[in-house]
Amino acid sequence: MTSDYDLVVVGGGPAGSTAATAVALRGHRVLLLERETFPRYQIGESLLPATVHGLCRILGVADEVARAGFTLKRGGTLRWGRAPEPWQFSFSMTPRLPEPTATAFQVERSRFDEILLRNAERVGVDVREGSPERRVLTDGEQVHGVEYTDPDGTARTAHARFVIDASGNTSRIHGHVGGARVYSDFFRNLAVFGYYAGGRRLPEPNSGNIFCAAFHAGWLWQQPLTLRRGHLSSVQFGRTPPSTSRQKSPTRALNTSGDSWNG
Repeated sequence: MTSDYDLVVVGGGPAGSTAATAVALRGHRVLLLERETFPRYQIGESLLPATVHGLCRILGVADEVARAGFTLKRGGTLRWGRAPEPWQFSFSMTPRLPEPTATAFQVERSRFDEILLRNAERVGVDVREGSPERRVLTDGEQVHGVEYTDPDGTARTAHARFVIDASGNTSRIHGHVGGARVYSDFFRNLAVFGYYAGGRRLPEPNSGNIFCAAFHAGWLWQQPLTLRRGHLSSVQFGRTPPSTSRQKSPTRALNTSGDSWNG
């Protein structure tokens, strides 16, 4: 079965939902293909004021995001650089972000992403979940659509004037059209993450800040989250390549900044 659209977007995460919504708001026919069924898990939780008060307002979801109960974020706290004491920045430090726009949120991505996707549906985007892209349709160097599989396993074709690949780091589309991923040796690091309950938070009014700390072998960052099941912290550790690092425990990086967590 074949359908025609002005735009096909592959991927229903924030990039795909945003692109699809923005084009649909201009009156164009848009198809969005997402391989999973929302809500689905995704890591990456820390937003910026321009996203919350700018982009979300343009898309029409600012009020819904504000009502979702996400952790309020006023800035960041860092133990980074030569000084051993933590330091912090606030979004309100710049006159370009007057109150109440000098805040953002630490979000639970499964809920935040679904807010964006359902909003895309409301403005007229044809959203197909459980519909992975199989291949792109090309005519010479011109991409003019995609072939995908719908939830019942039927192969379908969608033609469009434009195709946006917003399928993230698992994308296969770029390889179909002659693209190649080029990885920087400088950024070939290793990162691991986990979620922890019962951790201390920074004193108010900075309890929702992202916290980042550097140590000799890498760095860590922590985001305080408010989830449906309670308060958690998302903690990630990044490690530089062994040839360029000197071993030192990330636990020491947290412990040496422990005073900033009391309150």
